[in-house]
Parts: sequence; structure tokens; C-alpha cells
Amino acid sequence: MSDATAATVLMQGAASWNAWREQNRAPLSFAAPQWYDCPGPDGLQIKGRNHLDFSGMDLSGVSIYNAFAEGLNLRNAYFVGAHFEEGDFSRADFSGATFRDTRFNKTIFTGACFEGASFVNCNLNRVNLVGANFKVARITETVVYGIAAWDMAVADDVEQSRLVIEKTYALYSELIAGGTIPLMVDDIELAQFVYYLNNHRKMRDTLNILNDRGVLLLGRFQDGGLERLYRVRDWFQNQGYMPMIFDFARPDNLSLSETVVTMAGLSKFVVADLSGGSVPAELQSILGQIKKPLLAFGDPYALFPDLEDQTAVIAVQTDDARLLAALADELPGLEQLHAERIAKLARRYLSDKVAPLR
Repeated sequence: MSDATAATVLMQGAASWNAWREQNRAPLSFAAPQWYDCPGPDGLQIKGRNHLDFSGMDLSGVSIYNAFAEGLNLRNAYFVGAHFEEGDFSRADFSGATFRDTRFNKTIFTGACFEGASFVNCNLNRVNLVGANFKVARITETVVYGIAAWDMAVADDVEQSRLVIEKTYALYSELIAGGTIPLMVDDIELAQFVYYLNNHRKMRDTLNILNDRGVLLLGRFQDGGLERLYRVRDWFQNQGYMPMIFDFARPDNLSLSETVVTMAGLSKFVVADLSGGSVPAELQSILGQIKKPLLAFGDPYALFPDLEDQTAVIAVQTDDARLLAALADELPGLEQLHAERIAKLARRYLSDKVAPLR
């Protein structure tokens, strides 16, 4: 059996391939295949319109090296004991596909669709899933170390368990057989964060980045308030900050106040629209524990001046038309307050370090 014969049969579609594969079960490999066919004028390929149909194919025991298969239709395909080495499968359709005992290494799946697919005992080593539809039905006993998952869509009801977040080229079953119990999580979106928590130096770097760029925005959501906060958020983003708005559902294990305080702790400073009905209570909760600099705009409430007893405050009197300009005027002062706070902390901990033991 030659690889050339396999390549020829593969192009005949799933029925011919699967029947042939039943009789030829030896491992196969495809080196740098061009699984892309969409000729346009003058024979040029039209990007993003792959005509090839590999749906329903049984590609078990197949190793695929450096493939170009953008937009390939692989719906309901089977990959048992398969191997993907690098290659470009961006925007390919793997809906309903089955992956079991399959290894990946540095393979590109940007914008690909895996809706309804299942992964069992696989290794997704350094795969690129940016912008992918990863609403899989199941992913379990799978190594997810090093995946790129920006803007990856994940289903709420996906079955997830035993996702390994340690650097390894082995399968889960091989790790367990060797007596190793790896570090695991049960949520693919949580994987990178837990890895940072376990790697203390990386977690310190992450906290430093957040505390150097994070900005917590507080205010009202009704009557145009949320739109105002979004404008402020966009402005801070354009200045290179990482603004955060508590406009999502409360975490199950935190109260509303605890959530706001946690977000403030990850921020460089707090910016508050004083027209928000809950803002006074939120500021009191935050400043009772964390002394972050505060920039506030809008009409101050009665006890607002007392906040200066707890932290450094910049108050801005302006209307919506001048709000962003006012923020630009006051930002250097806010940065200065942050710098003074950092210097004070540095002096405190330096003093603690050199103080003699008693």
C-alpha cells in the first residue's frame, strides 16, 4: 500500500475512502497535503471557499503533517489515534467530529467550527483556536496546555472534565499509566488562569500587569448610564488601559460587594460616575479595604467628601459633552497619585525588610 494510492482514494470521497480503509488499516501519513480546491478565474484559488468534502471520513490512524486545508469540510469525521503536526485548518468545519487518542502539535484552527464534536484522551499541544467555535459536546481527559483561545466560543452545557494544564506531549492515558497525576481543571476557559495561579512567578507578572493598566469603572446602568460607561471604557482602552465594568452576572461564590472589591483590587485606580445609586455603597466597600486612587464625576452625594479621609480623590465637575476631555485633563494627576501610592508601599516594605527582629 503506497501513500500515493491512499491520497488518490481520499479524493474520491468518504464512501470510497472508508470502504478502502476497512481493508487497509495500517498507519498512514500525509506530508504537506494541499487539501484545498476552489479554482477561480485563471485557475487561481479563491481563499475561504474550499470545495473539497471530507465529511464522514474515518481518518483514524492517520498522521497529517503540514497540511493546507483551510475551510475543509470534515463534518462528522472520525479521528482515533490520529496525529496533526502543524498545518493550517483555519475555518475548517469539524462539526460533530470525533477525536479520541489523538495528538495535535502547533496546528492552526483559527475560525474553525467544532460544534458538537467530542475530544477524549487527546493532546491539544499549542493549537491555535483563536475565534473558533468550540461549542463541543464533550472534552475530557485531554491536555490543553498552551492553546491559544482568544475569542473562542464555548457552550454553557459542554461536558468538561480532567483537562491537563501541564506541559507534556503525552496523552492522559499515558500519564496515568506511568503513575503521574497531572494538574487538571474541569473548565477549558479556566485552564490558563489556574496555570498562572500554580506558577507563582507568572501569577505575580499577571497581577503586576493588571495593577499597572486596570481601571474599575463604576456608575449607573439605567437611563443612558451604561452607554456613558462604555464611552469612558473605550476612551481608556485607546489610552492603553484595561477598563473593567461590572456588567456581568455575579459569580456564584461572591457577593456583589465582594465582586466589586475584587475587581478594585486588580485595578490601578477607580473611576466612578456618582449618579449611580449603588456607587456610594460600592465605594465604601472598596475603600474600607483597598486604598486605590479615585476619580469621580457627577453630582457628589452628601458623604462623598469624607472619602478623602480614606484615599486620594480627584473630583470632576463636567457634563457629558466635556467628560472625555476632562478625563484627559485629570489623568496625569491620577497617575501621579498612583505613583505616590506605589512609592509609599515600596518605602513601607523596605522598612519592614530592614527592621531588626525583636
